[in-house]
Amino acid sequence: MTQLVTTAEVKQHLRIDDNSEDTLIAQYILAAQDDAETITHRPLYSETDPDAITDDPTKLPAAVKQFILLTTGDYYRNRENRGEKQFSVYFQHLLDAWVKYGGF
Repeated sequence: MTQLVTTAEVKQHLRIDDNSEDTLIAQYILAAQDDAETITHRPLYSETDPDAITDDPTKLPAAVKQFILLTTGDYYRNRENRGEKQFSVYFQHLLDAWVKYGGF
């Protein structure tokens, strides 16, 4: 899977200055992208699939990118509190315009 938001973008969003958790952050980015694809019932990026949200990974819609940033941040901030706190869902509505009803 192509990482559509860079680790550097997430680190800027989260105000993280060191590189010690870059691998973990990259995993969270891919998990957030999976979440977005599950919610929208379509791929975020594909050069061949007409149902994809974009065929250019540099032109991801702002709301979709923001969803990935927020979800990645939620995973990062709550990585040790999984049993105590449920992940935020208020920003899932950012994807409403791209939901494909009827599934993949």
